[in-house]
Amino acid sequence: MLIFFGLVALLIARINQKPAAVSLSGNAYVIDGDTLVISKQHIRLQGIDAPELAQTCGKPPLLRDCGQQAREALQKLVTKTEVRCEEQGRDKFNRILGTCFSGQNDLNRMMVETGQAIAYGDYRDAEMIARGRKLGIWAEAFETPQEWRRTHHQETETSQPDRDPVAEVMDRFVDWITRLLGGIW
Repeated sequence: MLIFFGLVALLIARINQKPAAVSLSGNAYVIDGDTLVISKQHIRLQGIDAPELAQTCGKPPLLRDCGQQAREALQKLVTKTEVRCEEQGRDKFNRILGTCFSGQNDLNRMMVETGQAIAYGDYRDAEMIARGRKLGIWAEAFETPQEWRRTHHQETETSQPDRDPVAEVMDRFVDWITRLLGGIW
């Protein structure tokens, strides 16, 4: 009985602890303006939403490939430098949601501040700077990336087939128990 209560106390103590932030670092490969890969791990830049690769901005006949330009902007920020990303969770495609840095530079913030992405929950101050200066996508008319995806019925290139909701809950529960008990064993 004493062992049982001891294990319950350890379990409760582990539940109340916040897990240490997982950090990935290395050379980054850029998928699009808000997704990159480090060590075969897809990382979605949290708090921002960049135009999709096929998305254009402006009005005819002066359309520009703002999705491609966002990708190129992120590529320039990560070229020839090690990138470090701090995991904040996972998205519905099981990509890591994270804040990424090149040295001390917050890549998420830089993409919004230069007008290559919109704020999506975070970085509203950076978006106001880009809007005020009419940088990147703010220089002309554009659809938000979310609206563009909705009207074009497009999922991201890393989309996965729909999973059974019960299996998804069980997987998350098993992952939680594994993380919870990982430090005990």
